[in-house]
Amino acid sequence: MAAHIAWLPRTFGTKESPPHKSRSRPLPLRIRTYSEAGSQSPGFDESHEGRHLRNKSLSVATQVAEFSPTTLQKMEDEEEEEADEVETIANESPRSSLDGSVAGFSDNSSLAGSPLTPLTGLSSGRSSLDSDGPEILSYDFSKIDYELERAKVLGTGLWSTVYMAEQKPVQPSRTGLSLLSPPRSPRLTRRKPRTASIPSLFAIKTIIRQDAKPIFHQEARVLTHLQRHPTSALHIIPFYGLDPRNNSLIFEAVIGGSLEDLTSRMKQMTEVARHLELITLFPGLAFDLINGLDFLHAHGVIHADIKPANILLDISHHLTDNKPIVRARYIDFSAAFIPSKGDSASDAGGTWDFMAPEQMRIQPEFNTPTFASDVWSLGITLLYVMVGESPYSEACGGNVFMLREAIKTGDPLQFARMDSRVRKRLAACQDFVDCVRLAVKKERDIRITAAGWAGWLVEWEREG
Repeated sequence: MAAHIAWLPRTFGTKESPPHKSRSRPLPLRIRTYSEAGSQSPGFDESHEGRHLRNKSLSVATQVAEFSPTTLQKMEDEEEEEADEVETIANESPRSSLDGSVAGFSDNSSLAGSPLTPLTGLSSGRSSLDSDGPEILSYDFSKIDYELERAKVLGTGLWSTVYMAEQKPVQPSRTGLSLLSPPRSPRLTRRKPRTASIPSLFAIKTIIRQDAKPIFHQEARVLTHLQRHPTSALHIIPFYGLDPRNNSLIFEAVIGGSLEDLTSRMKQMTEVARHLELITLFPGLAFDLINGLDFLHAHGVIHADIKPANILLDISHHLTDNKPIVRARYIDFSAAFIPSKGDSASDAGGTWDFMAPEQMRIQPEFNTPTFASDVWSLGITLLYVMVGESPYSEACGGNVFMLREAIKTGDPLQFARMDSRVRKRLAACQDFVDCVRLAVKKERDIRITAAGWAGWLVEWEREG
């Protein structure tokens, strides 16, 4: 389902994916058509030629500090070395800016949540990689609760209704005092304690059908598995747990709309304004989503329903430029599963326009979602942003039979070019087309992996 608030693989090939490492976010694609390409990407080290760009040994807190001015304010009295470190990271990780041409974004930017890894049970600021923890993270409503009675309905789908709810005051207790009112540090430290960011708004995904309960529990298992990794909030919306009172899924509410909403707004622009917006936003979105998919796959998760409606745009301000910036993160893991844990793919399927050619076949060994079909779906999603709609729209006109046959051919770029207006759009950003082309190869065995795709972005920037 598509709502404006976050609520919310089978292995192919012969090589194992390398251990996942978080990358800084340089401009991944050069804009050659309408602007001169810049110099080498920030963070590039000539002494490491041939290697992929990686973050230096930094703590999770400093890796994500660039995304939230609030986080920086909490750290302003830290020691000078830490402040310098934060500034260095911010300067090494530029991100695409969002100017006022996208209606509605600037008004909501102040409500965007800080992409910190959420609290495990709202009791600690960081999950431990050394501990497996519970299979499903349980929401601790005794510390922070929400007002569902007066919550705003954001959307309703086949299985659920999504609400935006405010915090509900909870009587402080001895166990909750440290979270609600952090204790003072000893004077000798001359430092403010690092406190976790607790959102004032929650996104609550509630069950509307009893047969949806197993689906909710499976989604909670996948999200709990991903939450154990301290960089998860860079790629997915923070998950606070399954509420045992009503089997609802509790997420941080992030105002910014979906990638589908952004594409719809861009339709209202002139061709020139739309192109300028695209070349501003696309590189950062591609970097976030491709590296986010690498993160999911590196930890064994097949999303199985990647599409613009299932990607949320989180908005904050850059520390140095004081400009709105946009991050893309995945939502809605209701179809996701972890093959290595024996998960069933019975609830997985996908959305027609974004399904891979092999998924049109009858045999289960082909039509079951895989890591490779996730890559295809993301390729079509990025193409959707470039085109402004499904690449099959002009050729198929909503005819389901024709759509199936078009997907089987494995050539979405050719179908997209049947529209003369789209053909001009694609010609004006050939670099972006090259990026997408890697993901939409018909044969899944030769389709690029998420890790390979992420590496290609870095190499492309390096060679540019």
